[in-house]
This record gives sequence, structure tokens and C-alpha cells, in this order.
Amino acid sequence: MPPYRTLILLILATVVVGLAFTTPGRNDAAHTEAPAQELTPPSELALMMRAMAIHADSVKAAVNRGGNLPPYPKAFKKLPTAEPTKGMHIDPITFPTFAKDYENKLGRLYKVKKGERQQAYNALVQSCANCHGTHCPGPLMRIKKMYIATE
Repeated sequence: MPPYRTLILLILATVVVGLAFTTPGRNDAAHTEAPAQELTPPSELALMMRAMAIHADSVKAAVNRGGNLPPYPKAFKKLPTAEPTKGMHIDPITFPTFAKDYENKLGRLYKVKKGERQQAYNALVQSCANCHGTHCPGPLMRIKKMYIATE
């Protein structure tokens, strides 16, 4: 028998024997499972940010088709005082300023004429980008996709 066949048979035998002694669910050093990740419920601020993104998507669709805006989101007035995710630092000086800017831009969006909505909407999205440039930059990629392209 050629030497390479002997080597192949030896490797196959080792694999078969190794598989035969492997017990599913064993908890030894070779078979430890990753610990389950503890999931905490999202914070008040995180939930509000998600609602803001959904609202922005609805507004963008309405502006693009020239339709009516979704109802004004009164709940967003709580933005400056919404509880952030545990361990996340929210600057007590700049965050309220960004929140007030968002509130002002949102109010303007609902007051302008239909022909001015695209500009007002993009200003609203820019207020999101301004804040996230300082606080929690993770969503910036998503925010950049929210703008309505100008002609």
C-alpha cells in the first residue's frame, strides 16, 4: 500500500474515533458554550429614538409623495428628560440644546407650506446628525440615509 494511503487511513481513523467519543452537550474545556447574553430592556431614550426614526421614515415618504404628514408626535416633547441607556453619558449641557433644536425643527416642519417641507425635513434630519455627532455616533450611518436628495 502506498504511504499516502496509509496516512489518509490514519487521519480518517483518528477523526472517526474522535467523533465516537464526542458527547453532545458535554461541558468540559473543549466543549464550553458561550454564556448567554443578558438582554436588558431598552431605555426610555432608546425607545424614543426608535420612534423618532420611524416617524422620520413616515415623514420622508409623505414628503416624497406630496401627501399629508403623519400626526404630530407629542411624545417627543419628553426628549430632553428621557432616561438614557444605563452607563451611557449624556452631557447635561449640550444634550438639552440638541433636543430643543430637534423640537424647533419638528415644529417648523409641521408649519411650513408643502413646497418647503423637503428643506424643513432635511433640517430636522440634520438636527439628528448634529446631536449624534456628539452623543452616541452609532446611528449616524442610518441618519445619513434619511435625507431627501435635493435636485
